[in-house]
Amino acid sequence: MLSNPVRSLFPVMLILIFSTVYAGESKNDDTGFVFGSYGRVQPATDLEGGSPKWVNIVSHGSRLEQGSYIELDFAYLFPKPANAPKFDFVTTLAFSESLFHSNGKWAALNTVRNLFIRAENVIWKPLGIWVGSRMYRGDDIYLLDFWPLDDANLYGGGIGLHFNNWAVDYYVGFNRLEIDWQYQEKDIVSDTFGAESITWMDRQRLVTGLKYEHRHIFNENGSGMKWKLYGEFQRIGEGKKFNDPVDDANLISYPEDFGWSIGGELGFFGYKKNSFANIFFKYSGGLGAYGLLNVPWGFDPEYRTTDAKEFLFGFSSNIEHKWFANMCGAYVRYFEDADPNKYDNDDLVEYILAVRPHFILHEYFYLALEISHQLKKTNGLKSFDDGSAKNLLPQVTKLSFMPIVTTGGGTYARPQLRLVYTAAFQNDDAKALYDDDDVRSDRTVLHYFGLSAEWWFNVDHR
Repeated sequence: MLSNPVRSLFPVMLILIFSTVYAGESKNDDTGFVFGSYGRVQPATDLEGGSPKWVNIVSHGSRLEQGSYIELDFAYLFPKPANAPKFDFVTTLAFSESLFHSNGKWAALNTVRNLFIRAENVIWKPLGIWVGSRMYRGDDIYLLDFWPLDDANLYGGGIGLHFNNWAVDYYVGFNRLEIDWQYQEKDIVSDTFGAESITWMDRQRLVTGLKYEHRHIFNENGSGMKWKLYGEFQRIGEGKKFNDPVDDANLISYPEDFGWSIGGELGFFGYKKNSFANIFFKYSGGLGAYGLLNVPWGFDPEYRTTDAKEFLFGFSSNIEHKWFANMCGAYVRYFEDADPNKYDNDDLVEYILAVRPHFILHEYFYLALEISHQLKKTNGLKSFDDGSAKNLLPQVTKLSFMPIVTTGGGTYARPQLRLVYTAAFQNDDAKALYDDDDVRSDRTVLHYFGLSAEWWFNVDHR
């Protein structure tokens, strides 16, 4: 008999086999199953006899130290009569780091990141719609694994018009985290037998947004520019949270709350092989300042987030020319929570700059370096055991060395096999962020040494 973990993965294995068998047929008639994947595996050590320690002090630090992760994309392209809507079904299974050889556990930390059906050419060729659960994203800052502008994770649907040079998309859906700010269950005595659990609080977050993108092509070589405008609105209903035991004195009443984000992007592309530069700006307030996958903190006296705000400026680029290439990623972020105290440690400004130059020694062998610097300044004071207090200015500088074996084709070509060494230098204020028993609190230099593999095989949707 199959063990529980094997049984839980059995449907995934069937899908893998089934899609592999039939994927070849889709290339002949543009229908059938298609398989894709993104992933990374990164066995490493801290050169002190242990596993590497995370040393990013900003919200989105260097991705080089991230753990192993994989996404498995499965799509089905439906057959269609001439001039009929074109449908495809997309699902993405994601597995985060829980590897048997690193923990000895028969367990897989998995979830479904995409599960939706999309239709194009609906009545009118430019018109498309989709319904389901989706990561609905724009451009990222690759070196920081960060989507600074449009990064909606929602359960809903959308409609759009897509032309050669411009596109407009509207989406609406829900987002809910099963934590006691949004959702609670309560055990009660059943009328029939024993006990049962009922829903006590259920506050779905409504998310709706609109984005417009326009492209200008300058010449026949494909170089050009693009600009995007983006807006999002959020709303969550009222609810009452209880602390055990349930009585009126233990209830916290959360009122109806709102949030919003507005922003834009300006991009240039095609001026060199695989080259681009994107500039991002976003201003968010209320719920929108915290992000869809975060629980708000620092409420005002009425448990609202109305006065919270975030300003974000980001930059991402890649340039390749003959034997040299360089990737860059950076952002500056200012955040204030909603409470009236503007001199606490929740109100902050942070920034990070990362550059990764590549020296192309051979078509299939690169030598890359990465240099990054990050800083965070809070408005509050850090209290110490001796009774003193200080406003900290933690900073971390990282230097990385990476020989890379790849398929050729530039810095974004995958798969890549890498040897990675990183030295992270942190100042005394950065060390003061950690608990005294944390090994990072007394190390000025932390090491990361290991192997890395990264790949992506994108699903070619119609």
